[in-house]
Amino acid sequence: MKRIILTLLSAVITLIVSAQEKDTTIVIYYGYQAIDTVTISKSSEIYLQMQDAELVVKGITDDPTKHRAIVEYVLSHPDSDGSLYLMRYLSGMINYKKCLPALSERVRHGIMKRLYDFFIAAEAETDAYLSKTAEAIAIGKEATGFSLEDIDGNLLTLSSLRGKYVMLDFWGSWCGACIKSFPHLKAFYEQHHNKLEIIGIACHDTKEKWNAAVKRHELPWLHVLNGEGTNDVAELYGVQAYPTYVLIAPDGRVLQWMSDDPDTFDLYFNDLMIDK
Repeated sequence: MKRIILTLLSAVITLIVSAQEKDTTIVIYYGYQAIDTVTISKSSEIYLQMQDAELVVKGITDDPTKHRAIVEYVLSHPDSDGSLYLMRYLSGMINYKKCLPALSERVRHGIMKRLYDFFIAAEAETDAYLSKTAEAIAIGKEATGFSLEDIDGNLLTLSSLRGKYVMLDFWGSWCGACIKSFPHLKAFYEQHHNKLEIIGIACHDTKEKWNAAVKRHELPWLHVLNGEGTNDVAELYGVQAYPTYVLIAPDGRVLQWMSDDPDTFDLYFNDLMIDK
């Protein structure tokens, strides 16, 4: 009996030692950039939070779905170090603007403070870069009107679409991010087409390349080629990056704009499309 008890005690001790695993060193990457290196115990609460957070994106290959899952997790777990760790999978400044303010002070100044500071610096840099666009597009004010020839040679005026939501999509056939956005934009258009129209405004393009891109990618919405001088709509809207999206309400007011990852715009625009 004594031997059995000793054997059981030995097994318990072995389990305890096994549970208290040695420290592990983790290199925290954002894309291909190493932001920080942290060393923690695999039995620590922080490590367990990181492991729990990783399960949120396991098996998700669709970026919009992944981004939405991450945002929801961060907002519901603001005091988890795993939330900040999970944000390294995010893209799109609109996502960071939702998540960063939600994090608790403890997490912001915790073991991954360098990652938090990296996101804050990137946010500030992007805000500074897009400040010209922010000055030109005043949310809540009437959208700047324009008239341009559409792809069929007819004059298209922004005011002619009053009564529907209108999304301006500033893009170009040369813009890889713009091309990447099209499948997602098509799905958004199909979802809201009964009350939404999209105007694709091709910028820095030739008529030939513009026409070819619209046909090749089978884009079902309205299309115009950006003008010059007083008819340069991208200049009127202060566009600094591509793609840039501007959502206009049925009464002509600007609801929101963003120049961001094309897979993230609907995380905010979908909410605005819901009739109150």
